[in-house]
This record gives sequence, C-alpha cells and structure tokens, in this order.
Amino acid sequence: MLKRSSFDIKKKILELVKSPKTFAELERKVNTGFATIKENCEELEKFGFVTIKKIAKHYANGKPYFEIKITEQGINFLKNN
Repeated sequence: MLKRSSFDIKKKILELVKSPKTFAELERKVNTGFATIKENCEELEKFGFVTIKKIAKHYANGKPYFEIKITEQGINFLKNN
C-alpha cells in the first residue's frame, strides 16, 4: 500500500469541504486519523483555503464541534490544480 502525500490528503479535504464537514466526517471520508485531519485542516486554514469554526452545540448530541468549510481562495486553488 502506498503512503499518500500530505498534498493528496489536503486536496481530498478541499474537495470534501465544499459543503461544511466536521473533523470526524473528514476522518472517515479521507480514511486517515483524527490528528492528521486536524493538522492538515489547520495548515489549510493558515493558507486561507478553509475556515474552521467552533460550534457550541451539535444538534444530535449537544457537544461542541468544529465545522470546516472551503473559502473562495480554496476553490480557486482546486480549479488550478
């Protein structure tokens, strides 16, 4: 099995967050660990490609969670790569 590059993981995250996703959703859909997802999302946020917003209460369980969504800059990056 080939190891995916950090770029491949980030690109997959950008493709998935066209509609808002949580860290847990991304973890399942990208098929990688929570720490990897969180680190990559935080790096994408530093470059202005996504926003990470803390939501105080999840509708289903009442616990706080984070919502990750692509920005216009992230959309443009995807179009060009």
